[in-house]
Amino acid sequence: MPYFTPEQQQKLAQLDREYAQRKADLAQSFYQQQGNSWGAPSQMPMYSSVPHAPSQNVNWIQVPGVDGARNQIVQPGQTAWMMDNNQPYFYVKSVDNVGSSTLRIFHFDEVTDTVSEEKKSPPIDTSQYVQRAEFDELKAQIEQLTNTQKKQPVKAEKAEKVVNNG
Repeated sequence: MPYFTPEQQQKLAQLDREYAQRKADLAQSFYQQQGNSWGAPSQMPMYSSVPHAPSQNVNWIQVPGVDGARNQIVQPGQTAWMMDNNQPYFYVKSVDNVGSSTLRIFHFDEVTDTVSEEKKSPPIDTSQYVQRAEFDELKAQIEQLTNTQKKQPVKAEKAEKVVNNG
């Protein structure tokens, strides 16, 4: 990186300021020369750089995509709101007083009433469940089989003892 003396740095800063001013003057004269052929500047939304100013209405500029938003000319110190013609996006392009621009891209998403969706529960398919009477009957059969099996091994052991002693 080259080293600049303090005098050179001051001169560079002065040249940068002059360049920014000339750039702004050229942009303004361009708008004045174009008149209504490209759309009068009064039709372009010219807002302060204060985001979310409550008293301002937004006049949307239609653009054919993000490239159209990037190429949209915005005056220094102003903000333009642009709607994409082809996609669910909108763009906010701000230009500071020096001429540096910032483009922000937003995506539209539909918001549904989440409260009513949470209250609604999907219908339950009861055809896959056992009715209480069937369950109680099955439970009784299992208990009966379990009790029968507990009694049978005891009888078999007694029978074996009798055979072995005999």
